Amino acid sequence: MKLNDRTLFTLGVFVLVLVFLVLSLGYQPRARLVPVIIAVPTLLLTLLQLLIDMIPAVARRFSFLQEYDLFGIDTGPAAEPAEESRPSSSIYRRELNFTAWLLLLMALIYFLGYLVAIPIFLIAFMRLRSSESWRMTLTITAVTWTFVYVVFIVVMGAPLHAGVVWKVVGL
Repeated sequence: MKLNDRTLFTLGVFVLVLVFLVLSLGYQPRARLVPVIIAVPTLLLTLLQLLIDMIPAVARRFSFLQEYDLFGIDTGPAAEPAEESRPSSSIYRRELNFTAWLLLLMALIYFLGYLVAIPIFLIAFMRLRSSESWRMTLTITAVTWTFVYVVFIVVMGAPLHAGVVWKVVGL
């Protein structure tokens, strides 16, 4: 069992989300829906990460998860910077690239709305940045869009931002 900085951070996230979940259980049913929808999967994923970090047998069993590095973040021993080293230009380029993708997502949501921006962004990101197959890209896009639609529109009845373009056009 290993207890390093990464494990402590994951444990901290787990405890924080657990506290938010427990606090949200005191809310009225409709008010606690969003915190529960966010907290339960987050708790499950952080628990899985804790098990992977702390138990070598679990890490070996789920080693296939380390193949997916969507943002190009190295996590191995070579990724840890030396004491006196300065970040190279490739690190700045990678951070700038990630920031640009986030800004693109925000712009798409602002101009086109959530339900249109999500599939456009996911398809662009997964094909251009991650070089995923069309099958994987379309499957993840469809599942994500369906999840957002069902949870926010059908279950919660929450009006998602429709986008500036559609308001100007009159739709």
